[in-house]
Amino acid sequence: MLRVAINGFGRIGRAVFRINQDRQVFQVVAINDIDPNIRNHSYLMQFDSTYGRFPGTIRLDETNSFIYVNEQPIRFYSNPDISKVPWDNENVDVIIDSSGSRENLMVSHEIIGKGLVSNIVVTNAPKTTIDRTVVFGVNESDFNHQTDKVLASSICDVNALAPVLKILDELYGIREGFITILHPWLSYQNLLDGLASSVSSSVHPWDDFSLARASTQNLIPKNTTLVPALEEVVPSITPCLEAMSFRVPTTIVSAADVTLRLNHSTQIQDLYDLFQHKAINSDNIFGFADRQQVSIDFSGTNQSVHVDPRWIRVSPENSVKLVLWYDNEWGYGNRVVDLVQLIGSENH
Repeated sequence: MLRVAINGFGRIGRAVFRINQDRQVFQVVAINDIDPNIRNHSYLMQFDSTYGRFPGTIRLDETNSFIYVNEQPIRFYSNPDISKVPWDNENVDVIIDSSGSRENLMVSHEIIGKGLVSNIVVTNAPKTTIDRTVVFGVNESDFNHQTDKVLASSICDVNALAPVLKILDELYGIREGFITILHPWLSYQNLLDGLASSVSSSVHPWDDFSLARASTQNLIPKNTTLVPALEEVVPSITPCLEAMSFRVPTTIVSAADVTLRLNHSTQIQDLYDLFQHKAINSDNIFGFADRQQVSIDFSGTNQSVHVDPRWIRVSPENSVKLVLWYDNEWGYGNRVVDLVQLIGSENH
């Protein structure tokens, strides 16, 4: 079992931790976060407003900086520079870097070059210093253990949309398309109207005043990195796509409204049968929302994407509309765990 460290213990880091506690794919041996309050991190491990209580025991050894999870020790560090954490002291094989820090990303190959770890998995979609971006259901078979050391798991939107777009392009050809993402608020947004500087960071360098408006009261339109991120895994499709996003006042589960114009005709029943079949045979990539469900019903689901058959539409001009659902934390977190599992299968 691989020994894994989680760097950055925010929403995604904690989701990956909980998912792995259930699936037992690897052993978490270290956590590093810029916030040094180990008691606060221990508390957030135990209680989560979205996913409930942790179903196990957690206790602290503050003197020696250990969190014991079901009596298994996890060493806690607090260093803003990922390259200065003594990962070799914990015999770490893989770092999951969910910090979102570009500075940490830029030293990833240096850490591997020093032999501190064998692989680093980055939970976003950077264009630089990454050996490969892996999205399950699209290109996981291209992973090369010898050359792919720093891996990106892209973003939740790409993990949901890329498998759908790839299949439709292979079967019918995508001529053009427009995608609208409805994404829950994120922690850097304001509860009440405030200055744009309060939502700006090295990770989110936006100059958009509307993003500083009250996240609990508004639908906030914004640009999205979806298309550039899709280009990393389905480059042949992205020149014909456009996208935008809304931040919506919900805590979890994203939706995508997808309108595509295809090169070849199809029927509603064909698409219904296609995605139903994929849901049965997709190894947790596809779900099929065959009940009258709303967003919260997809909270805590493992799949990358759920196709809602109620809203499949086909026009005589080969235009297709789809509605997709995905848990932007839990579904995505499962694919991060899958990526570490893929690394482990190559190592052993």
